[in-house]
Amino acid sequence: GARIDEHGKDSILVGVPQERSKMDPTGVGDCFRAGFVAGLAWGFDHERCAQIGSMLATFCIETKGTQEYRFTKSEFIERFAEAYGVAAATQVGEKLAPRLVG
Repeated sequence: GARIDEHGKDSILVGVPQERSKMDPTGVGDCFRAGFVAGLAWGFDHERCAQIGSMLATFCIETKGTQEYRFTKSEFIERFAEAYGVAAATQVGEKLAPRLVG
């Protein structure tokens, strides 16, 4: 999860999606950053960016190794919806390629 602080605004807390297992924390921060930056590139606000980063980091921690995680668009969106709601997942899904792998 993340806490977002911006000058003159209230802090935003973004929760962690429920992981299915905890295999290896190596690379989790890098995955979060990659998801956050992707969200920025897609034009999302910081809260949505942190949600994307947190979801990607969750896939990472469920796998042994830093870049061995794998998922499809539908898997990402389904779990994103569980964590952050259908409306958020629909918004993010519009930006994702049809077939994703880590």
